[in-house]
Amino acid sequence: MSERPLRIVHVYNQLDPANGGPPRVIAGLAAAQQAAGHTVALASADPVGLESLSAFLSEYFDPLPPRIRIPPPFLPGPLRTVLRGADVAHLHGIWPIITLQASRVCRALGVPYVLSPHGSLHRGALGEKRLKKLLGMYGLGFGRMIRQAAALHVLNAEEADGAPRWLLPKRVATLPNGIFGARFAVPPTPGAFRATVPALGAAPYVLFLSRVHPGKGCDLLAEAFGAVARAHPQVHLVVAGRDQGGQTFFEAGARRHGYGDRLHLVGELAGARKDAAFTDAALFVLPSRHEGFSMAITEALAWGRPVVITDTCHFPAVAEVDAGRIVPCSSPEIAREINALLANPDAVEMGLRGRKLVLERYRWEVIGAEMEAVYRAVARV
Repeated sequence: MSERPLRIVHVYNQLDPANGGPPRVIAGLAAAQQAAGHTVALASADPVGLESLSAFLSEYFDPLPPRIRIPPPFLPGPLRTVLRGADVAHLHGIWPIITLQASRVCRALGVPYVLSPHGSLHRGALGEKRLKKLLGMYGLGFGRMIRQAAALHVLNAEEADGAPRWLLPKRVATLPNGIFGARFAVPPTPGAFRATVPALGAAPYVLFLSRVHPGKGCDLLAEAFGAVARAHPQVHLVVAGRDQGGQTFFEAGARRHGYGDRLHLVGELAGARKDAAFTDAALFVLPSRHEGFSMAITEALAWGRPVVITDTCHFPAVAEVDAGRIVPCSSPEIAREINALLANPDAVEMGLRGRKLVLERYRWEVIGAEMEAVYRAVARV
């Protein structure tokens, strides 16, 4: 490295991946930065003694970076200790109180900060609980936090274009999420996931893997699979993820369309079992009503699975390389494309094109270097 290494502090309210995708993104980016020779620290409010967190971070880091717990009420003193001397702070999310407090401490210390909303800045997200969020923006300082960021990191062009112009700082950097290619080098043993769900047998299955939340389009897929089940009597549906209010849609759809014996609600998956769920699947589907840059889609592609996703997932590269199908948020359209892919002899080739796309374009090593350029531009080092 010709330039001196940077001192980088990542701040988020929690790093436990059980609560969604941002912890995996933060870990991946920070691990790539550490591997490139930078000094990295992680600050969060995760509970003391959370064993699953250390195990999770060990998947990304060797050695583990300093992890600093900033407990509520996120007083300036502990944050000041963590952030003093940093070349740049990378703050994550726009609504966590710890992010707001860290932005104030950064301004007081003169530490530039990059802010990553992780998909929470687009108009659709701001429209949810609108009055509460307007109060936060205007009355509690969240708007100032965004405007005064040294750079705003968005995941796709639509995220920045959909945000109110008055909220945006002068510098906006568009960079996707990524994966570590080495993790996807050797596929799991075929049938490893099936062995954990005996009711699947040898039947082909469609995989939904995400938070099981209404915003992920659970109602759309539950209805769409009714048509899939009629057209393909041998095909099953596997729903993987922590239930956050979406499971009832799948259960109701299964009752309504009679595919209950082919619906498998397997809960949250991690590690080797999650990888095996991808590789055993016939295809992956995510009918989400909004995504910034979905790690689930990225991992499905990296494992060579063709995908059916909605246009609100904002992953146009799938269509560019013909790695699957992009459809409107419509149950009939979702069903039509799932049925078509299940019958398409080119589906395997689609999956291989998607894998090539991810391994060439969306590796953390590449994205980490691009983010370093953003850091150096705002930190002037």
